[in-house]
Amino acid sequence: MQPSEYSYLKYSFIFTMDFATDPRKFLYVSDLDGTLLDRDGQLPENSVQRINKLIDNGLNFTIATARNYDSAYPLLKGLNIKHPVILFNGVYLTELHTGENIFFSDFISLDIIRKMVSIVETHNVEPFIYTYGEEHFVYYKAVNNRGAQLYVDIISSDKRAQKVDEFIFSENEQISGFLLIDRSEVLGPVYAELNSLYADELNIYYARDVSNPEFHWLQSFHQKASKGKMLKQMTRHLDIPLSNTVVFGDYLNDLDMFKVAGYSIAVENALPEVKSFAHRIISSNVDQGVIFYLESLFE
Repeated sequence: MQPSEYSYLKYSFIFTMDFATDPRKFLYVSDLDGTLLDRDGQLPENSVQRINKLIDNGLNFTIATARNYDSAYPLLKGLNIKHPVILFNGVYLTELHTGENIFFSDFISLDIIRKMVSIVETHNVEPFIYTYGEEHFVYYKAVNNRGAQLYVDIISSDKRAQKVDEFIFSENEQISGFLLIDRSEVLGPVYAELNSLYADELNIYYARDVSNPEFHWLQSFHQKASKGKMLKQMTRHLDIPLSNTVVFGDYLNDLDMFKVAGYSIAVENALPEVKSFAHRIISSNVDQGVIFYLESLFE
């Protein structure tokens, strides 16, 4: 049996049992970039009104994103989301419209960060380091390739990017994430070294940049920080069975959700590794696959 056939049959079975009769019993959780957002990193035209109409009809909908609050809220503030959102790959669970953090995972130790910086600099790779404190920043010392420069251009628009001479952190700052952007021939050996040293301490994601395929991203978070772990925490908080969750994604950091949720859906533009774990594949982010899928539940 082909995977697509299995996906369809499993989908049909589950939805015959419950989804088709009352989608309001389930919690729907979508990734943002590459999944709900368009190729420009924005909500498609009219999507706010369409999603709010679904929420008004009883849809339990929320977000799980790699973005932090400062980056996610401007995109989501028009949505009437009633449930907490998972931010920064599961580092924290936050009430969208108040900014109140309900739960935290662990942060990366300063000792590990210093060692990682030393390692990557021997490979002539410049890191981005994310912090959580009174304000959220992304610190970097230099940009040495076009992929990294494109990323700086994006995050500079919301004032997160802070170019520094040295990585020095205040007492109030916690290290929430570590990012490298470069070509695969550069990052491949770095990934192998970091993974061999810190696989027990960190979640390390290494894959091509879906919006700029000539470059790869290597993202690192504390081992206890993942969308899947925070999804479990959120369902306990909301008293919703984990089996009653439906998740949407496109990238490696969504796999943790796919593995624990009751049902997982990949958009057409998702990485092959992500599609292989999905129960179903829908239209791409550009074609607004998530919104059309959700609307179909209420037809």
